[in-house]
Amino acid sequence: MIKIIVTDLDNTLLRSDKSISDRTITVLKECRTKGIKIVFATARSTQSASRFLEQFTPDIFVGYGGALVSAGEEVIHRFDISAEIAARIIKDCLNTPEISAILAINESVALTNNVEALAEKDSAHYQYVDSLTDCNYSYLKISINAASQPAIEKIAANYPTLDMLRYTGENLYRFANRNAVKWNALTAISKHFNVSTDTFVAFGDDVNDLEMIAKCGIGVAVENAIDEVKAVAGYICGSNDNDGVANWLKKHILNR
Repeated sequence: MIKIIVTDLDNTLLRSDKSISDRTITVLKECRTKGIKIVFATARSTQSASRFLEQFTPDIFVGYGGALVSAGEEVIHRFDISAEIAARIIKDCLNTPEISAILAINESVALTNNVEALAEKDSAHYQYVDSLTDCNYSYLKISINAASQPAIEKIAANYPTLDMLRYTGENLYRFANRNAVKWNALTAISKHFNVSTDTFVAFGDDVNDLEMIAKCGIGVAVENAIDEVKAVAGYICGSNDNDGVANWLKKHILNR
């Protein structure tokens, strides 16, 4: 019996125009009336996900790629990059010519050294600062725009407590606490609510969804997912632009 629905946002629940369809919202509400909890599990911060949370407020929000898990105002799980390590890695990035932008964020601050990044809709909540090295904060994730993956890998090799992830099809990289992954967030949810992850159904499309798709009771890849995610999924549903998540839930959860 499914007790918790977990879904990624971008390219999974969200359409390509970054919207949640009315049909999807209706289906999620119907699932909730059956006592099923809804989890949004995303690489997005609470700041960049805010417009989607206004459309539909999940029971649990997993943000920053798994670094933060919250149920309303209650923080269930949190793994950050310490201020000391954050300062060191930011300094290394500033000294790497292939890196064009650094974006560092936690629940209360969002800072970047690239004013052009502020023009992007999903980065509009960031504040430009002249010197990131003067900011003594711990962060939930540090994102990097870079033209060279080897340059990022060289930096990553110096930080064994951090995880480096490249988003498919982009020159965007993310540094986070090595424990800050979606699967660890889901195990924290499992313990908090005393339910097995065998009762979870998870939907996703990209490399950061792979582990939860493989390990949850039911893993579902959207049609537009990368091949690696499809290979470990128990089901493949329709694409994000065709309400794939909603249609699967309607057929396999609501109509049973």
